[in-house]
Amino acid sequence: MGMWEILAQSERRLCSRFENRFSQEMMQKLSEIRRQVLEQVDSRFVDESSGKSFPYGKISILLCPRSDELREAYSAAFLEGESLKGDILQMLEEAQLRLPGPVEISVASEPTPDSDPLPLAVYKMEFVKRGLPGRREAPALTLTVTRGGAQTPAYHLQKERILVGRSPEVTDREGRVIRKNDLVFLDDGSEINATVSYAHARIWWDRESQEYLVMDEVSRYGTSIVREGRSLEVPSGNPCGIRLQSGDEVICGQARFRFEPGP
Repeated sequence: MGMWEILAQSERRLCSRFENRFSQEMMQKLSEIRRQVLEQVDSRFVDESSGKSFPYGKISILLCPRSDELREAYSAAFLEGESLKGDILQMLEEAQLRLPGPVEISVASEPTPDSDPLPLAVYKMEFVKRGLPGRREAPALTLTVTRGGAQTPAYHLQKERILVGRSPEVTDREGRVIRKNDLVFLDDGSEINATVSYAHARIWWDRESQEYLVMDEVSRYGTSIVREGRSLEVPSGNPCGIRLQSGDEVICGQARFRFEPGP
C-alpha cells in the first residue's frame, strides 16, 4: 500500500468518525494537512542501487492550531489513537525501506503565538539523522537556471541560507533594503519572470538532518519540485521545507532552476 492508498484509507476512517462533528471545509483542511505531512516523509526517501532508504532516526511534528476549533480538530484527527503517527509508520513499513534503526515519531499540538514569524504555518516538521556528526559549514552547490531570465545562467554557492526572488534587492516603502536575493531572476517584465515573487523562496542547510531544504515564502504563484518526473508541492509558508536532492528541478511560478550538490 502506497502513500495515496494510506491517505485514502485515513480519509475514509475520518469521515466515518467525524463527518457529523466537523464541517466539510474543516474535513478538507484536515485531509490536506495529512497529505502534506505524508508527502514530506515520502520526499525524504533516498533512492539507492539496492532500493530505497530512509536515513532518519527521528521525525517530530508540531501542529500549530490558531483557534480552539482548530485545536479540537487537530487533536481528533491526528492525535487520538496516534492516527497520524500510525499512518507514517505504516508508510515506512510498507515502502520496505532500509532504516538506520527504529524510527522515533512524535506528534504534538501547541497553540501558535501571535509573535510567530510564520503565522500561516499550520504544522512544523523536523527530521533528525541518527549518529551522524554535523558538518560545521554548508557544502557547495550549483543552481542552474533552466527556464526564465536570471543574472547568470548558473550560481555556484556555499552558504547556509540562499534567497531566491525577482530583482537583486527588495526594499520597503521607505526605500530601505530588507532583502538581498542570491539567485536573482530579472525584473524585466517578461511573462515567465513576472511569476517569480520578489521574495519567492529560500534554500538553507539544515545541520540536524545534514541536507539542503527549500521552502516557499508565501509567494503568489507557488513553488514545487520536479523529481524523476514526479511533482512535489512545497507548502506555502511552512518552515519545515522540502528536502532537496541532486537533479531536483525547483519551479518558482513558471521559472525553473536545477539543484546539484558540488561546485
